[in-house]
Amino acid sequence: MTESLVTLTAVRRLAALVLALMLAGCAAGPSLQEAGRPEDDKAPGADHEQVEPAESIDADVRAGFDAALRHLRAGEYAKGAELLQRVTERAPQYAAPHINLAVAYQKMGDLKAAEESIRRALAVDANHPVAGTEYGLILRKTGRFAEARKAYERTLAAWPGFLPARKNLGILCDIYLRDLECALEQYRLYGASAPEDEQVRLWIADIEQRLGRGKP
Repeated sequence: MTESLVTLTAVRRLAALVLALMLAGCAAGPSLQEAGRPEDDKAPGADHEQVEPAESIDADVRAGFDAALRHLRAGEYAKGAELLQRVTERAPQYAAPHINLAVAYQKMGDLKAAEESIRRALAVDANHPVAGTEYGLILRKTGRFAEARKAYERTLAAWPGFLPARKNLGILCDIYLRDLECALEQYRLYGASAPEDEQVRLWIADIEQRLGRGKP
């Protein structure tokens, strides 16, 4: 009975991991400007000025980017990736197209190409929270769990309030690294900022019980 419950818990965490990264990926998408650091997750002293003013973006680049996002939202990942590749060639200085291209490649099952794209995004902005979180997911999917942990920790060092990275680090520690102390810490920090997430509250109680700290 215990084994079945643990397995079910793991499946639920994996489902949450996918959902959290889907939401993180969407955060990069609306426009080339909005691909910068999110205002809602501002770290103390962070600079939120845009690298380029809106009027400086080439109209064809913007049109291509927006068209690519429409294809991605429609599940047409190959077409979206084709358009995003053109955008990244014409405007390599923006992180958002690289991030969304990585997402498209992941959907197509090409993790090698996805990693190359996300590395380009991080070359543009080493502390981009969405890029860092997406990188952690790619590393996890390719079995590099220790590196994935470092990727999440780097993101959280710059953006401690970026909840997708916090939750995904907890899931990584819980399921893949079997580091329950790390998982509990991350879930608690996440839960303090997202008290409405009933699922994580259950995960916290589950780990506390496994560590012998739960209510009898």
